[in-house]
Amino acid sequence: MSLALTACQDSGSANSGNGSMMINYASGKTVLQRNFNPLTSTGDASPGTRIYMYQSLMGVNVLKGGEFEPWLASTQKLSPDGRTLTVDIDKKATWSDGKPVTAEDVVFTFQLVKKTPALNSSGVSFTSVAAQGEKTVVFHFDKPAFTQVASILQQYIVPEKYWTGKNPVTFTNPDPVGSGPYTLKRFDPQQITLGLRGDYWRSRIQVKEVRLPVVNSATEISQLTSGQEDLSGGAIPNLEKQYVDKNPAKNGYFYPTYGSLILVFNHDRGALKDVHVRKAVESAIDRKQLIQLVTQLGATPISQTGLDAATQGKWLDPAYKDAVQTDLAAAKSQLQQAGYTISGGKATKGGKQLTLNYIEVADFADSVQRARIIADQLGKIGIKVNVQPLASGTYTDTRAKGDFDLAAYGLAYGAVPWQVYNPLLNSQFAGTANGGKAQTNNYLRWRDKSTDSLLDQLANSGDEQTQIDLTRRLEKIIVDQVPFVTLSNITAGCAWSARNWTGFPSKSDPYDICAPWNGGPAFENVLAHLKPVK
Repeated sequence: MSLALTACQDSGSANSGNGSMMINYASGKTVLQRNFNPLTSTGDASPGTRIYMYQSLMGVNVLKGGEFEPWLASTQKLSPDGRTLTVDIDKKATWSDGKPVTAEDVVFTFQLVKKTPALNSSGVSFTSVAAQGEKTVVFHFDKPAFTQVASILQQYIVPEKYWTGKNPVTFTNPDPVGSGPYTLKRFDPQQITLGLRGDYWRSRIQVKEVRLPVVNSATEISQLTSGQEDLSGGAIPNLEKQYVDKNPAKNGYFYPTYGSLILVFNHDRGALKDVHVRKAVESAIDRKQLIQLVTQLGATPISQTGLDAATQGKWLDPAYKDAVQTDLAAAKSQLQQAGYTISGGKATKGGKQLTLNYIEVADFADSVQRARIIADQLGKIGIKVNVQPLASGTYTDTRAKGDFDLAAYGLAYGAVPWQVYNPLLNSQFAGTANGGKAQTNNYLRWRDKSTDSLLDQLANSGDEQTQIDLTRRLEKIIVDQVPFVTLSNITAGCAWSARNWTGFPSKSDPYDICAPWNGGPAFENVLAHLKPVK
C-alpha cells in the first residue's frame, strides 16, 4: 500500500498547490468496491458516499448538545401535538447533474425506507409523507413523534430519477448523482478520487479534490509526517508520542466524545439469559486496561447506561453517573449465583465450562485486539471466550442472524437518548429466536415489555422533563438487568498534518468534529474551514 500511496501524488505541499487532499477514511477495507449506495447501513458502501456526495436533511451536533444543523433542508417544524412535521428543502439545493433537489425526491426516498425495513436503521415510523409544492415536505404520524424527528432529519436522500425501479438494498449505484459537494472523479480498487462540484450550492470549499485510498496502518504516520496524507480518521496507537510530539507545530489532532462503545450479549443464548452471568461479565471487565491498550485517544470509562456525562449529563441519573469498577470477587460470586462452580480456573455447570463466542470484523485490528483482551479478562473468572475474526460481510450477516454470544459496537448520540435506546432495545427490531434477522442495532435481541413501554412513552412525549424522567427509568433497567455492558465513551476524531492545509479543529478551536466518516454536515464544515498553505 505504501507504493500505492507514493504513486498517487508527490510529497510536501503539492497537495495544497493543486487543491488536493488525501484522507484516511478508516473504512477498514483492503479492497474498495464500486458501491455508492447511501441508503444501506451495513457498511457496504464505499468511502465518500455519505457526507461527500450525499446528504441527509439535517445533522445533529453532539458538541452543541444535540442541536439540529441545516444541511439539505433549511428549516423544520413539528406541530404542537407532535403529529405533523414540516421540512423545507434549501431553495438553492441541486443534484450534481444540475437539477434541483425537490420535495418529490424526499418523498420518494422516505417511501423507499417505509416499504424496505432493511433501510430503516433508526426504526422511524410515519403514516404518510407528501410534497407540498417544490421544496416542502410534510410528514404525518398516528401518534406524537417528538423523539423521531432527529432520526427522520438524519435520513440520507437520493434522486428519484436515478433510483426508480432499483432495488434500494442491492443497487450499487456505480455512477452516483448526489446533492453533496463532491462527485466521483476516478475509481480504483485501492483509491477513490472525488472532485469538487463547480456549482456546489451550500458552502465555499477550497479543497478541489479529495483522495480516499486504502491505507496501510504500518506506514500511516510516515505518510502524515511527509505530508502525503493530510488527515486520518483511523485509530493511531500512541498518537501524541508517536506523531504529535515529533512536530507540534505541524502535527495535531482533535478527538471529542460523541458516543459510547458497548459489549452486547445475545439474549437468545441459554447462558446469557441469566442476569447473573451478564453481571459477572460486567464486573470482570477492566475498562481502564482496554482504553490503555486499545481505545482511541480521549476515551474514558463512563456510566453503565451508555451515556457520557460530558455531553449527556442532563439525561443521566446521578445515581448511575460513575463507571462500573472491576471486581473479580463480585464477578465470581455472580457466576456462583448462576449455578456455576469455579475450580481450576474454570467456571463449570454440569461438567461443562462456560464458553462464549465473540465475533469481530477481521479487518479492524484494534477491535480484534480489544476482543482478545476481553477474552483474557473473562478467563480470570473461568469463562472461556473464543474470539472469531470474520470478513466484514460474514460478520454483518452473522450478527444479524444472532449466531454469536458476544459482539461490540459503537453508538452515536443524537438529539435525545431515545435515538440510541430505541433502535438498540426495542423488541420490534430483535428478530426471532430461530435466527430471524435483527434490525437496526438490536443485535442483542433484547425483548422486554417494560423497556418497550418506556420507549413508547418517550416517543409520545414532547415535554423535556417527562423525557428525562422516562429516560432515567430506562437507565435503571440497563443498570439492573445489564442487557449490554458499556466499555467506554468513543471519540469521533482525526489526526491532521498542517503541511498542506490549515484550519483544522483542535482543543483550542473545537468548532466541529473532524472524523472524515462521521455523519452529518460536520466534515463538510471542516473542509470549508481549510485554507491551502502557500
